[in-house]
Amino acid sequence: MQNVKNSVFLKLIGERIRALRKERGLSQVDLGVLIGNHGEQIGRIERGELNVTICTLKIIAEGLKVKLKDLIDIEGH
Repeated sequence: MQNVKNSVFLKLIGERIRALRKERGLSQVDLGVLIGNHGEQIGRIERGELNVTICTLKIIAEGLKVKLKDLIDIEGH
């Protein structure tokens, strides 16, 4: 059951990252360049396929110019 909850959580965070990235007019490659990562890995994060570290989420938040809490605040889900 915990794995299912984790999977849902990762997908919700990924959707949040995708929405924020698109709001800023960035491609996955653009965001990857900003944070020193590959666009392919950004795609995997957005699809909830990677269990990313809090440090990686912080770097993504900085690249998107948002606070870390804005990435992980998924209340109501």
